[in-house]
Formats: sequence, C-alpha cells, structure tokens
Amino acid sequence: MRILLFGGSGQLGYEIIKRAADLSFLISSPVQSELDITEQTEILSLAKKLKPDLIINCAAHTAVDQAESEPELALKINATGAKNCALAAKATNARLIQLSTDYVFSGDQKIPLKEEDSTKPLSVYGQSKLLGEQWILQEYQENSLIVRTSSLHGARGSNFVRTMLKLFKEKELVEVVDDQWMSPTWAGSLAEILLDLARMPDKKGIVHACDAGSISWFGFAEEILRQASAKGATFNPNLRLKPTELARSVRPAKRPQFSVLDCSRLEGWLARPRITWQEGLARHLSEITFEY
Repeated sequence: MRILLFGGSGQLGYEIIKRAADLSFLISSPVQSELDITEQTEILSLAKKLKPDLIINCAAHTAVDQAESEPELALKINATGAKNCALAAKATNARLIQLSTDYVFSGDQKIPLKEEDSTKPLSVYGQSKLLGEQWILQEYQENSLIVRTSSLHGARGSNFVRTMLKLFKEKELVEVVDDQWMSPTWAGSLAEILLDLARMPDKKGIVHACDAGSISWFGFAEEILRQASAKGATFNPNLRLKPTELARSVRPAKRPQFSVLDCSRLEGWLARPRITWQEGLARHLSEITFEY
C-alpha cells in the first residue's frame, strides 16, 4: 500500500514511519520545508504525482495556548490543511485518515464521550480541529476516516511527559491540575492503531482512539515520577508534587474538564486489545534517556 503522510516529522508521524516498513507499507512523507499543507495547489500536485492509496494527515498546529494569539494560523493549518488533504484524496481516489482531538468537546459531561456526542470546543485549537473535521465530511465523507485521540506523548517532540521530566529535575514544587481527566496516549500505540486502520478500507466516518483507562493530569504526573524513578532517573531531592484546580490555572486557552473518549467502536474493529495508558507510558520511558 502506498501512503502519503503529512506531519511525518512530528511525534506521531515518526512512530508511523518507524513501523511502516516492517508492515510492507510504502510511505512518502515530505518535510515541512518542502511542502506547505495550507497550499491546495501543492498538495494536489504531490498527490497526483505519487498516486497514493491512502493519505494520512498528522500535520497540525498543536500549541493549544499559542493558538489563542494566532487563530488565523491555527485555522489555516488545522482546518484549511485538512480540507486540502480531503480534496487531494478525492482527486486521486485515495482514502483519507485525518487526526483530530478530544478538544472538540466542552468537557461538561462526566462519562466517556462517544463519536456522535455533541461537540463544543472551548479553544481556538479545538475550534480549528473541529472545522477541519467538518470540511472533510463535507468534501469527502465517502472515503474518509477521522480519528480523534487524546493527550499524545512520545519520544519525539514536545509533550507533557517531557515537560514533567524536565520540571522534576529543575523545580522543588510542581503544581499539576487534578480535576481535568483524559486518557494519555502513547504515540507508538496510536501509530499501530492507525496502520491497522489503514488495512480496513471499509471504515469511514469518525472513531475515537486512545490508550485504555483514564486519569487526571496530576495522577499522570505521579505515575511519570514513579515509573521514571524506578528506571533510575534522578530528580530534585526536594521535589514535591502538588495538586491544583483547573479553575486556578491561568492559561490563555480553556480546556475541557473531562475529555475521556469512549473507544468502544475502535475496540469492535480491532482484532486485539488496546494497551493501557500505564503501559504506553512505560514503553515511552523505555525509549528515552533522562536528559531533560
């Protein structure tokens, strides 16, 4: 299968490329300096040249707080870029898999969110990703799959795990929100899910894909500290983790308080169980050195 991958230099794209060759996928992944996903002509030209069977779009503006001060750029990358991928897939009769986010929800309800639940993003980032979803469904619903995920972390790129490991070394007090719940998801396990879905051409619409289980950000930080310490990482000897409330967090972008995704649909499709978020964290930590 020939795959055209956008966002291959990011933490998810890196994991996809690392696994694809062993599964006999042929992946083309242009670097950002060579191609602008927001330029429709460029995307169309490349797709027509490569004639992929599948386009996977992992490219995104993911700096949630930064998006509040540069909404036009976030919309251009996350919405227009997604639309361009849909148009390119349609023009070449390729299937499209688009990555989206739990931040398309408001977080008002306290039970895991299903694909058909009402969306109401609280941030520019969430709004831009939702608009990307809507444009894909408008332009190419017949052969597109939108995969929503949550709280991605991996060995490549910026993420919560990397930030915590750095703060654990530098700070005596690290405060983390304890009333915002989600499902941490290792980029490696999501890459494996996406490559499984790549071989399911009949799957369309929207599906939720996260590692199993849920936790607050504070609980996640505690587990990062526990697992990293068990692997021999050394941190500030006076380190203290302190829980705080989302309402007290002074950040530009609002976050959903509860964005745990119901992955029942995905579980029905896969021929294997999802890994737990704890296992995903362990596999992430096993791939890095603790030099932050």
